[in-house]
Amino acid sequence: RIQHAILLSQSLLLSSLWLQLLLFRGAQIGQSVIVPSPLPKEQSKPQPKLQQIQQSDPDHVKQQENKIIRTNKGIQSTVAFNPAITSGIVRFGGFFKDHPRWTFIIGITDSSAVFGSNEWPWEGENEKKTVLYWNDGDLQQIGDTIKGNSRIEENKTVSVEVNMNIRPRTLTFFYDNQEQPVSVTNIPSSIRFYIFLIDNNSSFTITEFSNVQYSSAKGGIKGQRIVEWGKKWKNE
Repeated sequence: RIQHAILLSQSLLLSSLWLQLLLFRGAQIGQSVIVPSPLPKEQSKPQPKLQQIQQSDPDHVKQQENKIIRTNKGIQSTVAFNPAITSGIVRFGGFFKDHPRWTFIIGITDSSAVFGSNEWPWEGENEKKTVLYWNDGDLQQIGDTIKGNSRIEENKTVSVEVNMNIRPRTLTFFYDNQEQPVSVTNIPSSIRFYIFLIDNNSSFTITEFSNVQYSSAKGGIKGQRIVEWGKKWKNE
């Protein structure tokens, strides 16, 4: 009887998690098993300077040097990184690993956003303060999800670059060192990079967190589209 109750509780917890995801995205997301591929050569670069993570419950996430690991406690974890970025051209990147069942996300958030324990990045007022690059390639803030960027596979490098020196300030994504066609303009004057993990023992390894002299965003990409921060996005 006790074992049956435990199994029922676990089933209800997973059902609740899926319901949250389906309600937010407005479409069914199928489960798929992603088989990790060998690490690409660019991930042999020197490790970046360690950064402080900012999240509400240290029991849910642990940091081992430049690797962020979700524990088996709690349901999901949104992890933002210090320091807040207010100037310069800054790149943040790495690779996800050990996500056999659930989704994962990388993006930026207004530095005023606060993520509570077991919260999705968009909960409460944070919907207006976060941009989400889902692992299936969709980009989202307010309104429709925008397609066009590459699906993020495990062990493949994904990077986020913000240019705080120009007006309006910009956000550009890179996958496997290739600039992605959908970018964001008019981002806030102070931001943090963040990631989102669900699977127990899943991880994100930081391979880059640095100021760069020149932006790698060149534009002129097939299917290019620029969406504006804080506006309601619509599919074309």
